[in-house]
Amino acid sequence: MIKHVFSQLGESFYSFTQVQPLLEQRLVEFNHQLADELGIDIKDKALKSLLSGEFHDPLSLSMVYAGHQFGGFSPQLGDGRGILLGEIETENGLVDLHLKGAGLTPYSRRGDGRAVLRSCIREYLAAEAMTALGIPSSRSLCLFDSNQAVYRERPEPGAMLLRTAKTHIRFGHFEFFYYRKQMESLQILIDYTIDQYFPHCRAGDNPIKCMLIEIVQSTARMIAHWQSVGFQHGVMNTDNMSILGETIDYGPYGFMENYDPRWIANHSDHEGRYTLENQPSVGLWNLNCLMRAFSHHLSKDELIEVLGHYEPELMRQYRLLTYKKLGLTLVDESDESYDVDFVRKLYVLLKKESLDYTLFFRALSNMASPSDYSIILDDVVDRVSMSKWLDLYVDKRQKETVDWNDSKIEMLKINPKFILRNYLAQQVIQEAEQGNYLPFRRLLYVLQAPFSEHVECGDLSLRPPEWAKDLEVSCSS
Repeated sequence: MIKHVFSQLGESFYSFTQVQPLLEQRLVEFNHQLADELGIDIKDKALKSLLSGEFHDPLSLSMVYAGHQFGGFSPQLGDGRGILLGEIETENGLVDLHLKGAGLTPYSRRGDGRAVLRSCIREYLAAEAMTALGIPSSRSLCLFDSNQAVYRERPEPGAMLLRTAKTHIRFGHFEFFYYRKQMESLQILIDYTIDQYFPHCRAGDNPIKCMLIEIVQSTARMIAHWQSVGFQHGVMNTDNMSILGETIDYGPYGFMENYDPRWIANHSDHEGRYTLENQPSVGLWNLNCLMRAFSHHLSKDELIEVLGHYEPELMRQYRLLTYKKLGLTLVDESDESYDVDFVRKLYVLLKKESLDYTLFFRALSNMASPSDYSIILDDVVDRVSMSKWLDLYVDKRQKETVDWNDSKIEMLKINPKFILRNYLAQQVIQEAEQGNYLPFRRLLYVLQAPFSEHVECGDLSLRPPEWAKDLEVSCSS
């Protein structure tokens, strides 16, 4: 089932790593849904060995890469606590199997290579939430906990996460070889990436350019999806950017509650570099860094042309998602079809009223009729301004050919009732640290189906209580 990886690449790309399991690790969660989707047989001998905590493969790898972190370049980073065990063969191609928190690697620097239960639970929940929202993401296959303490700001329970992704190749991999002037290794990596993930590009005149355009476009689509659900990654460094437009490396992330585009999820982001409103421009900045690594392969004009695909794709996708959230149809992708001022007025009102972003769009989806303003106005102070906007909104929807109730059904499929709120994650973490995983599984249940009503779990859709409004998340894990 598990195949070794990167046989075509030289050892400058990785180091062999010995897995160092936590003492008395215990399997506490297995993702049956993901296993079914990947076609994984739980009876497979190799998988059963992994689930029992046996990690003895001598050919596991930890990868080296560089990265621009908060705008500054770090010439050598790498998998400080991550180990690539191999690839799983699935009906849709190969999928990486990656172990987080398995001990020291050659790239751990001053760290211990461990992960704490807190961060593993947050990553498990976030990846499932993002996937259910339709956003490409790495996912966790299983979660292990342990009585072994891991020391961060305080001693915390250790944990390990066995996760999957289509690839763990990042922007930073290309930067590493480019800035070290290891052009032969860079070319090997480029050829491997094209052959493995963009083989169709070989049929064209310029495979590298073709690959880069697809990377630019998939990154734009990913970030447009982030913006549409109010997700803030928190650490959009180039070493955390996948070449396939998958969301990876969950750390101090957050889902926006009260609408505020300048909200900061990561309390270490003192300058607000990675605020929600900055994510689109940071995505382009990161792609500029990636393009520099290809400056010996494409001309300056070609690289500018490649980057030129970013903004149109991001805006096209974002406008499409925004109109779907509003129950409106985007006639075409021109500026004339998208009423920028109409949408801007809504966001001004959401900010002014400190309305919960997710709950507002869910309430809008639940308007029973064109005159059902009360479902929105009950939470609003300036009812006059909101009513004027609703007049415009209803007028737009009634001009559409789609029946009001049919539109409502579609809106409920894109506007979730449940998101991963920080206070909910904090509550399940505290219970799990005491050995109680029932709240974790209950929250996971609704996050894996966030558009369903789940009446019995309605408390998990509420705005945060007063004590939870100022919760901060750090990079420490």
